[in-house]
Amino acid sequence: MAPAPQHHFGVYARIRDANRILLIHKTRGPYTGLLDLPGGTPEPGESWPETLERELHEELGLHLAAVGQFMPFALHVRTTSTGEPIDFHHRGVFLDLPRPATAPSTITSPDTAGCRWFNTRTDDETHLSPVVRAVLSL
Repeated sequence: MAPAPQHHFGVYARIRDANRILLIHKTRGPYTGLLDLPGGTPEPGESWPETLERELHEELGLHLAAVGQFMPFALHVRTTSTGEPIDFHHRGVFLDLPRPATAPSTITSPDTAGCRWFNTRTDDETHLSPVVRAVLSL
């Protein structure tokens, strides 16, 4: 039997510093164990900038203004990070942000277990979420 379709919308940040991008370690959901963009689902009545500012604070301890043009993406993910079949339609937007003036905190949230700078030229890409893979090419 085919898995039931799931639909998700999220708001994310692509925080860059030269060849590096700031990523979080996912601890639940279809991307468990992978590196993903910081961000998440808007709460009722929340704008995209408000969502992103809240998520950056919750996941990274950063207070960054979400200013700029959000870029859309859409993915159809067929397997989880553990190889389980899914029918996951992931849509969202991301905003390019510069390296923050302060270092991110090592925060553990219900969805994450810290963060790290990922070097897009030298680090192993096998542990990147489908979202990261998609927005790296945009």
